[in-house]
Amino acid sequence: MFLLLGGFTFKGIHSSVYGVYETPESRVLLPEKRRTLIEIPGRSESFIQEDGGYNSRVESISCSYVKKPGENLQRQVRLIAGWLSGVGELTFDYEPEMHYNAFLSSAPPTVKDIAMEYATFELEFTINHPFAYESAQQRVVTINAGQSFNIVTDGTISTPIRLVIKNTGTKTITNLIVSSKYINN
Repeated sequence: MFLLLGGFTFKGIHSSVYGVYETPESRVLLPEKRRTLIEIPGRSESFIQEDGGYNSRVESISCSYVKKPGENLQRQVRLIAGWLSGVGELTFDYEPEMHYNAFLSSAPPTVKDIAMEYATFELEFTINHPFAYESAQQRVVTINAGQSFNIVTDGTISTPIRLVIKNTGTKTITNLIVSSKYINN
């Protein structure tokens, strides 16, 4: 059996720094929409109420640990627990252009979990903003009068972009039109 190991970055630190590797599994691409079913007395139907929001979601990650030569296991486990505490950006190696705002909702691994040279364990992250966000990218576009350009973002839901316009010339920018539209397929 061939096992593909990758990793993830949490709060700006890659898991391989601590000897932690991830086995990629399927991910939920779109979170569950927040819906309430309201039963109608005397009728065999329900009314569906949606508020337009989405529920937070939990992603389970299968991990393995490989002890680094010369590392003190107890110290290493404490460092892993400290790294996994708090809220931060979570990025998977197989999707480096996207990140999630997440926090560890399960207990971090303990010495008992990784008492040997190699061990496996599960981590559960709660993604409180349930969508993948495109990681910040800087794109420089030089345009002249009368020209236009498009910015396309890929994702599972329409999200806004942050656009910074900087005048690098000496003339004042005039007649600037910025428009935004969501394309629903």
